[in-house]
Amino acid sequence: MTAEDAEIIAAQIGRLPRGVVGVAWRCSCGKPGVIKTEPRLPDGTPFPTTYYLTSIPAVIGCSTLEANHVMAEMNQRLAEDDELAAAYQKAHQAYLADRAQLGEVPEIAGISAG
Repeated sequence: MTAEDAEIIAAQIGRLPRGVVGVAWRCSCGKPGVIKTEPRLPDGTPFPTTYYLTSIPAVIGCSTLEANHVMAEMNQRLAEDDELAAAYQKAHQAYLADRAQLGEVPEIAGISAG
């Protein structure tokens, strides 16, 4: 991650980024869109969100989905579709494994995001 990346991320999220390991994804314009963070912030706070969305257009899109209750619909689909639920569980386990590579934090064990 470059100093320019850090400046862009700070502008995207409205504060200095904390515990950043690096940029996990860039948008087509080259700006950081997702950052990878330590599971424990420098001040000692547990932080389960390994992949933190910073891209403003992507944040707006996700916020719109949340406001339209898409997660409630997804939870219903997960309850009804065993194949989808298995894929979701596999993704959850992969997320936990990615975070474990950065360090173990007992307070957030088994939690995939905050």
